[in-house]
Amino acid sequence: EPVDPANQEAMMVGETMDLKHVRRSYSSEIGLRAGVHSNSLLEALAEVPRERFLKPGPWMIAGSSSGTPAQHQFTPDDDPIHVYQDVSVALDVTRNLYNGAPSILVAWINALDLHEGDRVFHLGGARGYYTAIIAKVVGPLGHIAMVEIDKELGCFAQQALQDWPSVEVVVGDGTSFDPGPCDAMLVNAGVTHPHPAWLNRLNDDGRLLLPLT
Repeated sequence: EPVDPANQEAMMVGETMDLKHVRRSYSSEIGLRAGVHSNSLLEALAEVPRERFLKPGPWMIAGSSSGTPAQHQFTPDDDPIHVYQDVSVALDVTRNLYNGAPSILVAWINALDLHEGDRVFHLGGARGYYTAIIAKVVGPLGHIAMVEIDKELGCFAQQALQDWPSVEVVVGDGTSFDPGPCDAMLVNAGVTHPHPAWLNRLNDDGRLLLPLT
């Protein structure tokens, strides 16, 4: 028997009220979009609270990663379920700062093939959401050195990531920071070439991902 659309919508609304369920669905969706092959990365997506690294809601969101022009709109309210979608969430529109579309950033993290205990250098971690995901993947035996040049973003990240003891947040210029020996590096910042100091700090089987601008 056909389901009444109104009843179906009501059931969907009831399901989405469980934030844990929403986060699991979000993890599955982003995992499929980004081609994630790591169970630990999928777990991190389901467990790290994205809303913790955003400004208070309601949130301004900007389209999806589908390539269509971004249309900015506000979420209906400050319920965190709204940010568990493949959307960029505005941090400061006037400065063009966003918590980027998860399917893009997660695809980059996935490409690094992180393992438990890895040492990671994350340049340009902004407010720290994707740094927290990396920390969850490498676990308490790993270490993440995150550098953010923007003082406002970096200071926020220091507070937001204080529950992740494996994360070191540095506010400053990443080209003058020595991360120590690293298994992986994610340069999520506007640079045109890898700095020689970064390359010298990569272990023999180290991986560096540098989205060129």
